[in-house]
Amino acid sequence: MQDMERIQRVVDSIESSLSASINSSIDIPALANMCHVSPWHFQRLFKSLVGDTLGNYLRGRRLTHAAELLLDTDQNILDIAMQVGFSSNEALSRAFKAQFNLTPKAFRQQSPAVQLNKKPLLRPELYHHLANYIQKEPSIIERPETHLLGFSTQIPSPFNCEGSYCDLLEKSWYQLFEYQQGFPQRESGKFYGLTISPSGNFDEAEVEYLAAIVLKTNEPIPKSLPEGMKHYKLPAQKVAVFDIAQVDEETVGKTMDYIYGYWLPNSGYQRDKGDDYEYFENIDSMESEIPRSQYVIPIKKSPA
Repeated sequence: MQDMERIQRVVDSIESSLSASINSSIDIPALANMCHVSPWHFQRLFKSLVGDTLGNYLRGRRLTHAAELLLDTDQNILDIAMQVGFSSNEALSRAFKAQFNLTPKAFRQQSPAVQLNKKPLLRPELYHHLANYIQKEPSIIERPETHLLGFSTQIPSPFNCEGSYCDLLEKSWYQLFEYQQGFPQRESGKFYGLTISPSGNFDEAEVEYLAAIVLKTNEPIPKSLPEGMKHYKLPAQKVAVFDIAQVDEETVGKTMDYIYGYWLPNSGYQRDKGDDYEYFENIDSMESEIPRSQYVIPIKKSPA
């Protein structure tokens, strides 16, 4: 049995247990036996392929299911706690606050539009992306202040939108490639695709997307820009940089699922204020093949 098939069978079993009776439980030896490996090897296999421990994955899925029940039903919190596998209201509240930074009661009252630490379901497409196309451990760097010039458009927020928005980005990129040659002070062949939230929390229904070139260090900001082009400054900041080995229409969503659902909760960091962005090199037109990219998020150390 291929490793992907093994892990998918485990995930399917976990998802079935989340919908089963309140007395259902997860039996690690039984899951390992399902994969025909020892419990020790099974847990190492899961961690190496998914980037998260089985225990963290299971806890995250239970808490995500609890969050969905809090928002979508009027069940009381104790019933929800029992349904998702916690022994008491207090046990759920402790784990829930650690995951979502809100108690279940406050979460239900506030109904947050964005759940950055929501644990996504490990579907085959996401698993394939994790196993083949994303660097699981990013580079942590101090980014210097960076000045960009670009064209923007409004898009549905990728943090709370399921559909594709790639077709909405084309106009900004076409404009950028049309005008980039007029800026000799740019870093040739380097491009940024920024997702900008006015609130900084990405809880808006729509956010701004900026297709941009980067100015060389110490170059002055041009005083005259083409109509619709804007200057944007990225502040000096600590960031996590993930190498992505495949760029396609669904890459960003799968990359965000991994970063926010698996890497960030286990990293010792939390998301800082600022913008997520994709970074591309060595492209010169909309027809250029993009063999790889980087996805970058602002971070800060989690409180001890």
